[in-house]
Amino acid sequence: MAVPAAWQGKGVGTALLAAIVELADNWYGLARLELTVYTDNAAALGLRCKQFGFEIEGTLRSDALRAGALVDTFTMARLRERPRVDRP
Repeated sequence: MAVPAAWQGKGVGTALLAAIVELADNWYGLARLELTVYTDNAAALGLRCKQFGFEIEGTLRSDALRAGALVDTFTMARLRERPRVDRP
């Protein structure tokens, strides 16, 4: 997911991620969501970690090409217990 520079800091990223989490939790019943974030993207890290419960699971060194240079990324995940479904 990427937000154009002109729209950053206006809640667009939060709204997009909220929609993804809501879909995963309430429609698909997913127990695990994963994402990757540049290690120097403080805004994205704050959004994902604090507001939505994603935790860093590891660092992928030289994982992504950005502006012609290899940069590190964090692999992150959000785990939740699957709702129990009682079957007859």
